[in-house]
Amino acid sequence: MLPMPITTEVYRRETPQGADTVTVMASIDDDGAEIRVIHERDGSVIADSIPHWGEDPSAGQRWVHEHREAWFADGYRLVEGAGDSEH
Repeated sequence: MLPMPITTEVYRRETPQGADTVTVMASIDDDGAEIRVIHERDGSVIADSIPHWGEDPSAGQRWVHEHREAWFADGYRLVEGAGDSEH
């Protein structure tokens, strides 16, 4: 597998409480995967976590793909990204 540099994707949707922004930073290479997600509402951080970490790079790629599809289904749109975005 080719090393994947740290990629960042930013998703946004408007809500009655303000803009919801999800920033996803993924580092995936032969040694494994680490995914960090920061969720902001109207400019304030409401969650900052590393929901996926492990030695299986394929699992990290699956995590990114599955969550990307879930965010789109929840009404988010990709506003900024580096990587293999499909939308």
